[in-house]
Amino acid sequence: MALAPIVAARKPMLAVTAAAWMVMLVVATPAPATTLSEAPLSVAIPSTLTEGREAVVAFDARDAARAGIPFDVYVIRIPSRQPVLRYLTSTGTWTVAPTPWQRHRGVTAPTSQMAAWREEGPPGFVTLLVVFVRAGADPSDRSEWLFRPALGRVSVRPTTTTGTGHGVFAAALGLVTAATCALVVVMRPANRSGRPSTSACPGSA
Repeated sequence: MALAPIVAARKPMLAVTAAAWMVMLVVATPAPATTLSEAPLSVAIPSTLTEGREAVVAFDARDAARAGIPFDVYVIRIPSRQPVLRYLTSTGTWTVAPTPWQRHRGVTAPTSQMAAWREEGPPGFVTLLVVFVRAGADPSDRSEWLFRPALGRVSVRPTTTTGTGHGVFAAALGLVTAATCALVVVMRPANRSGRPSTSACPGSA
């Protein structure tokens, strides 16, 4: 019996299972919050993102002594509509493969760093989870988490086009006004002096 079709059929199920497991870990974060020590990094997760704009999770060093233990930093995106986890890479792209944003973080790392990416949506809500995992360990294994995770529910807003729409409308209105004025000047009969009537269009002499 061929195993390839079975493996291919099970891949979506495995992805859903992994996502469900991570969601369960997220729900259970109050437990490690009381058992794990504070991370040597303070994490600032934005509350709102906008499609097409740069998004940033900021990291600031807090305790160099605890940072002496090498660890991996994972920035994980959990969409509310799709049961597929995405991991932020060091190049600012998202991947479904468990990939740390930063490997083997330690005292030699800069004191302040930013995990940045260009937000692509879709609009809605997502959960951003930052976990600090023992170097080389599986991020889904909570026993490998070294420090307290950071969690944030983020609103993703659609691209705003109000300003652009107003600019296009104003430009179109200007063209229509100019064309109308030119037509009035051409078609208006001359006055008694034999000169064309003065145009009432804005900007005309």
